[in-house]
Amino acid sequence: MVSDESSTQLRKLYWQVTRQLDTERLREWERSRLTLPQLRVLFHVRRSPGITTAELAPLLGITVSTTSGLVIKLTDRGLIERVAVPDDRRQAALHLTDAAAAIVSEISEKWRPFLTRVAEALGDDLEPVLAALEKLVAAAEHVRAVEPAVLEPVLSAEDAP
Repeated sequence: MVSDESSTQLRKLYWQVTRQLDTERLREWERSRLTLPQLRVLFHVRRSPGITTAELAPLLGITVSTTSGLVIKLTDRGLIERVAVPDDRRQAALHLTDAAAAIVSEISEKWRPFLTRVAEALGDDLEPVLAALEKLVAAAEHVRAVEPAVLEPVLSAEDAP
């Protein structure tokens, strides 16, 4: 059993790491004038061109109808292209437009050097940090699999960034 003190320390350190590592990326996201959920859609579509809205929803941890609304907004902005799936006219394969690809690439390219410098600053501690992060990811995946309702936790004021 984990002590309350350890659990509190994990939450605090998690938010400190998130703030420190995401500040640069968040600045780029703000410049793109897209919401975080919209950007998540773009990054997933870039990673899996041709993905459908139904396939995308579980990756985002939201309903198909909410995902569909995000896709519609991105399509209206000229950032997502929907292509009919030949075997199922109800489904549409999603692809980034050139404009969306440029936004996603710009965000990634500006953020990647920052993380490289952080890795360099860790020096010999990088390998143990990577091992700890792999364990953190595995633990989070396990909890999500066992407790699917934990997908969107409600944050208290002390937990928020």
